[in-house]
Amino acid sequence: MPSPAALKYQSASNTARILRQTASDPRLQPISRNQTQVYYHSALAAFVAAWDAYINELVRNFFAVTANPLDPKFHAVHSIARETASRALERFNTPNADNTRNLLIQYTGYDPIGDWVWSAKNMSGVAVRQKLNEILRVRHSFAHGFSIPAFSWTQTATGKVRLTAKGIDEVDGFFKYLVKVTDQGMKQHIETNYSLVLPW
Repeated sequence: MPSPAALKYQSASNTARILRQTASDPRLQPISRNQTQVYYHSALAAFVAAWDAYINELVRNFFAVTANPLDPKFHAVHSIARETASRALERFNTPNADNTRNLLIQYTGYDPIGDWVWSAKNMSGVAVRQKLNEILRVRHSFAHGFSIPAFSWTQTATGKVRLTAKGIDEVDGFFKYLVKVTDQGMKQHIETNYSLVLPW
């Protein structure tokens, strides 16, 4: 079973899927290329927002399941750590690979780097982190009115740089996988280091 954070991600990512599907819905045709891009940009922004919210919620989930009020010394330190993490989450707004990894390590002790490998897609850890950073760069570029960077997934078959249904579907699959392995890694980290059995 997924963590509460992953369940919220699944719900939030459905909004992004609806936006992506609307862009190519035959009932809305003809739809201009510019209008299609608005839907794709919105879908990408929604996926990034869902990933950001997932990481925030996962840190909160960590503190919720590791709390032990019956051990006063542990509870005192745990409460201070939880409050420090809460303040850090308020400032966390660019969930790229480095920022996300650093946040998880610093506030939960979990390092996702070994889990962020996608063998089925022949993506090494470096490739996974690069893809996450690319997605954040594309999101940043259109959010601030810049041209979209040229990556393999941001180009049409003819080489034009823009978002496509295929590219958004790749982003969807990528985040779905990243949430799954991050969730599994965090669960293993908690169960190993805190001797707990989690329902997720």
